[in-house]
Amino acid sequence: MFFDKLRAGAQGTVSKVILVLIILSFALAGVGSYVTQPKAEVAAVVNGDEISAQVLENAYRNERSRLENQLGPQFSELLGDPLYVEQLRRSVLEQLIEQRLIDQKVAELNLYASDEQVRNAIRNLPEFQQDNQFNNDRYQQLLSRSGISAEQLRDNMRQDLSRQMLLNAVIGSGFTLESEAGLLDRLSRQQRDGELVRLPLADFNNNVTLSDDEAQAYYQQHAEQFKRPEQVKINYLLLDASNLAATEVDEATIEAEYQANLSAYSQPEQRQVAHIMLNKSDDAAAELQTIRDRLTAGESFSELAQAESDDVFSGANGGELDWMEQGTLDPAFDEAAFALREKGEVSAVVESEFGFHLITLLDTREAKVKPLAEVRDAIASHLAQEQAANAFYEQEQRLAELAFEFPDSLDMAANELNLPIVSTEYFSAQDAPEAINDTRVLTPAFSEDLRNQAMNSEVIELGDNKALVIHVVEYRAAAVREFAEVSELVREQALTVKAREQATQAAGELQQAWAAGEQNAWLDQHGLAITELKGVTRDSAQNPAVISALFTMKAPQGQATSLHTLSLADGSQAVLKLNAVHTPTETSESLPQIQQSQTGIQGQRDYESLLSALKASASIKYRQLASADENF
Repeated sequence: MFFDKLRAGAQGTVSKVILVLIILSFALAGVGSYVTQPKAEVAAVVNGDEISAQVLENAYRNERSRLENQLGPQFSELLGDPLYVEQLRRSVLEQLIEQRLIDQKVAELNLYASDEQVRNAIRNLPEFQQDNQFNNDRYQQLLSRSGISAEQLRDNMRQDLSRQMLLNAVIGSGFTLESEAGLLDRLSRQQRDGELVRLPLADFNNNVTLSDDEAQAYYQQHAEQFKRPEQVKINYLLLDASNLAATEVDEATIEAEYQANLSAYSQPEQRQVAHIMLNKSDDAAAELQTIRDRLTAGESFSELAQAESDDVFSGANGGELDWMEQGTLDPAFDEAAFALREKGEVSAVVESEFGFHLITLLDTREAKVKPLAEVRDAIASHLAQEQAANAFYEQEQRLAELAFEFPDSLDMAANELNLPIVSTEYFSAQDAPEAINDTRVLTPAFSEDLRNQAMNSEVIELGDNKALVIHVVEYRAAAVREFAEVSELVREQALTVKAREQATQAAGELQQAWAAGEQNAWLDQHGLAITELKGVTRDSAQNPAVISALFTMKAPQGQATSLHTLSLADGSQAVLKLNAVHTPTETSESLPQIQQSQTGIQGQRDYESLLSALKASASIKYRQLASADENF
């Protein structure tokens, strides 16, 4: 992605709000959708406007990369689920469709960001700033690295800003009445008084007993809870490049590598040039020729660049560009820049992909070659890694051959490659040993083919120059464990269930007694007490379940009591009585913030409604795609 490339060279200023839409645009479609026009299959057609399979693939890869960075190893496990992969790809396609619908609406309404808006937005991008100021050298350098032209960046920025104009119009049209915000303000500061009796589960755990027959009955009724998952025992051979003996690289080999790759250790000639650019038009070349005549007459290149160049960013700096190497810019521009011989020499008018140019040479740096002594250690390290990789590859190939030629055992491969056979005890997919706790290993380990054929697996590559071969020794199917094996667990669970039933029953009895005004006698009998709740707010430091229940209860009316029973997270029960509700009559100083927040929420709902309406009225056709992952 373009902005990923920019950030690779940038050092962490916080992005401006305007970047939200721009990043979304690039994150979804990727730079490939802006700067290439692949002849690909069609993923979807939105009101006659095609979304190519290549655009979808770019967006899908970028979303995968984002999720991988966010979720880490957990995301690799998710990718093992074909259903998840399909849902992810569909989600990306739906986002692309929504973006296309918004773009079509922008075009229909003739929304168009001005040149000044585009210029200011680009100048404010943190990737192009240094010390909180726009830096032209940084701008030119990052554009060159990303492979996108200034003209393309301006077009992309204009598209994103125009889209932002529509979003601002929709979201900005939302509103909340002061009376609505006032009601929310008063409700948010409401206080409630009540009483709470907690019935701890531990009190009932200590009083319940369980007979052998009850334990057996619970075991029979909940047999699935005591099921042992399928398990295997395996033998495996692990090939790890880090365990291979390091080889010393001789000086002759280092010298030969240096001579064979001199270009890699050379710094090519560099040039710094300035240019005056005019966007393409029928009379742009003639206008530039007139400017060249003025240069010949003695006017300053720098001053003319500031006054006349359409590249306003370099123009502000006299047209000066960053140091360049041959072959890194547009071919026509590149050829003209390196044809200049003397400092101050000005080229003829040059037409490039981006416009028409006059180019002047500012300075040169001669080509030079780094001496062997300076790069020797790097070459030696590279060759050692290469030799280790080759040795690993050769052993991996031999491991594959031996595992295939002697499929019923790992002994031959272990003997020839001098690798230890590692044997495991029974394990399930949920408690596999750490060294092999990888879906790439567990999938074949629990496959029917491998155990039924009693053969070695193929070589399984684990990355980081690690590979292994497994052999399933024994298999144990999933089955309900015998009662004797799980009797303690059965009794523990059955006792907890019985205690919770008794706690629930007791809470019901207390609620009935409280409604009849007989709660004190009941509480004395059971050794429990009432906790007073005074002035409780939604933010009080109480059990969240208690607060939630208290604020959902109806206010007491007349002689009627408002009572509620709830289960707590630890299995305990609680009975609540609501005594009074105190709602402020005046609004607070938070009213403007609440009104603004609610307006923002309403604006977001309006935007979602707009998308729904655009989708409902649109002609959207999905096409069958042949993908590396799946078809839909």
